[in-house]
Amino acid sequence: MRPLRLELQGFTAFRQHVSLEFGDLELFALVGPTGSGKSSLLDAMTFALYGSTPRLGERGLDALISQGERGLSVSLTFEVGGEVYRVARSRGRRQAENEVRLERKEGDRWVGLSDGGTKGINDRIRRVVGLDFRTFARSVLLPQGEFSRLLHGTGKERQALLGELMGLDHVRAMHTFAGDRAKELKHRSASLHALLEGEYAGATPGAVATLRAERETVDGEIERLVETRERLQGQVNRLRALEGVWAAREDAARRLSTLEARAEGVREGAKRAERARRVAGVLPLLDAAERARIAAGREAGELERAVQAEETTRRAVEAADRSLQAALDAEDRIPELESRADALREAEADVARLKRAGGTPQTTHASPLPWDEDAHHAAKEAATKLDTLRRERVQLETEKAGLTAQKARLAADEQLQADQTLEWGRVEREGRNAKADLDAAKAELEAARREAGLSAYRAHLHLGEPCPLCEGTVRTLPAAPAVNLEALEGRVSALDRTLTERRTRYLELKAELAARKKTIEAKRAEVADWEEALKQREADLRQLEANISGDPHDLALRLLTGLARRVRAAGADPARERQRLLSEVKTIRTRLSEAQASLARAQSAHAAAQATLTSARSAANARAREAQEAQAALDDALASLSLTAAQARAAGLPEADIAALEQAARTHAAQVEQLRARVAELERQLGVEPFDPANLRQVERDLTATDAALNNARQRAGSLAEQERGARERLRRRGEIEREAKEVAHGLDTWQTLANTLRANEFQQYLLAEVEARLLTGAGALLFEISDGRYRLALEDGEYVVQDLWNAGETRAVKTLSGGETFLASLSLAIALSDYLAGNKILGALFLDEGFGTLDPQALEAVANALENLRTQGRMVGVVTHVESLSERLPSRLIVTKSVAGSSVQRLDG
Repeated sequence: MRPLRLELQGFTAFRQHVSLEFGDLELFALVGPTGSGKSSLLDAMTFALYGSTPRLGERGLDALISQGERGLSVSLTFEVGGEVYRVARSRGRRQAENEVRLERKEGDRWVGLSDGGTKGINDRIRRVVGLDFRTFARSVLLPQGEFSRLLHGTGKERQALLGELMGLDHVRAMHTFAGDRAKELKHRSASLHALLEGEYAGATPGAVATLRAERETVDGEIERLVETRERLQGQVNRLRALEGVWAAREDAARRLSTLEARAEGVREGAKRAERARRVAGVLPLLDAAERARIAAGREAGELERAVQAEETTRRAVEAADRSLQAALDAEDRIPELESRADALREAEADVARLKRAGGTPQTTHASPLPWDEDAHHAAKEAATKLDTLRRERVQLETEKAGLTAQKARLAADEQLQADQTLEWGRVEREGRNAKADLDAAKAELEAARREAGLSAYRAHLHLGEPCPLCEGTVRTLPAAPAVNLEALEGRVSALDRTLTERRTRYLELKAELAARKKTIEAKRAEVADWEEALKQREADLRQLEANISGDPHDLALRLLTGLARRVRAAGADPARERQRLLSEVKTIRTRLSEAQASLARAQSAHAAAQATLTSARSAANARAREAQEAQAALDDALASLSLTAAQARAAGLPEADIAALEQAARTHAAQVEQLRARVAELERQLGVEPFDPANLRQVERDLTATDAALNNARQRAGSLAEQERGARERLRRRGEIEREAKEVAHGLDTWQTLANTLRANEFQQYLLAEVEARLLTGAGALLFEISDGRYRLALEDGEYVVQDLWNAGETRAVKTLSGGETFLASLSLAIALSDYLAGNKILGALFLDEGFGTLDPQALEAVANALENLRTQGRMVGVVTHVESLSERLPSRLIVTKSVAGSSVQRLDG
């Protein structure tokens, strides 16, 4: 993956839209002060590709949105395998504002690849890039300081660091899983053997055979009992038939005796029915006379109640008439009350006017004026305008003071601008002088190094013999070295630091002067506009104040005082008094209406009571005549039978009872005749064979005992069959458990072996040893290239060493390397591990953040040369650094600057 173009807005320090072109970059520096946003550019790339960042992961991504902004957007155009893709992500404060798009360039147009939702697009991006988020973050964005630790650490520390970088935590997870699986299988094996030794210990073929033999014996006993039961059942059936005939004969004889005993009662009932037939004609007359007497008594009671109701309603009419007269007397006061209420209405309006005007009945003034609502309104408006103008005057004076303070701040900024302009010129001159001094010192150092190099061979030169370097004849011997190289190198280093400081200060002053210039120009324009606006407001305020004459507040108070005097003259609360009078009028009218309605209801009730009384008198007289006539007819009927009313009532029966008695006599005679014939027939069926119930009971007991024995035998046979089936099932299950136990034992051996192999990190150490061997091979080849063929990395006795090929392949510990050489070795390890994590592929881009600020000038020189050599590997390499001298050695620079409006990026080439 090789980035071509990055666009972002609202992303951390980059509030405004920023666009970066990477297409023609190979080796460049990413430079800027702390907090300017260098790392944010790398975060923007990973966020565009994966929706995550190494520093935040997948959570808390709202922190990426610039302070005060509603959302962010990032677009990354990149190349993979000759294809150009573009991925764009946006994120807002709400979930609905999040979006991701993926496109591929085909010719001059972009084709969308954004189907399948967010998850589908993310999966497609990972397939296109060929790396997941974790691998990308560890192989493309090389972590600062990790590889120096890898180079100098002990074997245990290196393995721990490699395991962390490569994510070998899954090996420990494999060991844990294998151990848990072995424990599970061990527990399962113990459980299975416990079952075999406990629950299934008696499940044997011999036990099954014993149960089968016992079951066959019980089956023979069942056959014998079945034959016995059939014989006894035949005897029981024959004896029960005889028992039925005998029981029927006994029942018929018993019923015949009962009927014969009831014969006298039946004859007496027949006589009673005959007497009841004689008095049947008198009973209706008895009932009619009784009903007539009861009706006459009831109507007499209704008449008495009607008389009482008429008296009650008459008294209610008299009371209602008296209430109506009192209500009519009170109605005569209504005109006077309404007149008083009308007089209070105007006073109530004055109270409302006073309240609307902002006064109270207690408002006073030494010189009151008669109330004029229009004049009061005009005075209030004038007073409001006057108050507004006074507040405007205070605010205007405050803003004048603010303008004065702003002018003072502007003057201070202008003075600071002038001072920094002078300092900028001075720093520029000092930088030129430092550059000239550094160039002269470097030239002097180089000449001294050449002279010292030649002088080193003085001991090998002999007059008249060939020179070992140029093979020419030695004519003169060179003088002994007289130059102090360490002093010259120290002077070059000091001058280089001075030049770096001057350059840094120069750039800082340049950026500050440019920013402050814009600020001063803006403040000047702001002060001029502010001053002009205040002058115009001052003139407008004076004109408005001149339009108001007198004291409108005093005039309004005088008018209110006049109105308050009118209100006080009308009483303390005219509104409440008027409401009381109106309420009293309403109460009088309500009482009059109620009295009239009550009188009408009482008169209506009295008329209804009179009508009810007349009807009750007529009905009472009619019922009395009917009772006399019914009693006369009854007396004539009783005299004809020579009976009293009580005797006739006692002899009387209902028609149904009379018919029932007559039917009972006829039924009794027929039943006696029928039962006598039945007894004779049953005695003929019994004949001369005697029947003994005790014999039947004994045979039934023998049959019950046989049934019980048969049921027990059958239950025993069923139990034995079930036991045999269970024994066979347990025998089959025992075989299954034994086979399962063998399989579990085999699995336990496998997982236990795997757990033992993974224990103590044996497998992880094996993997890391393989990785470390490959890593050293790749890093050694890369170190050989960037060190001009001098060094290779190797492993001796578990420690990293370097082979010095310029010194006959001598090996020495990596801790003996200088600062620059250590960085070259660390860089080689970093790039080799990056390629390994990426699948042994050379990545199209690499970003280094390895702490260059701690290197001395010679180390920086070696680093710069090494970084220049990296271009031959086909990568785009970005170096994140604060070292100005190192960034100037690289072909291109991306300078990140920060300001109040947000960070920005400027590209410098050459």
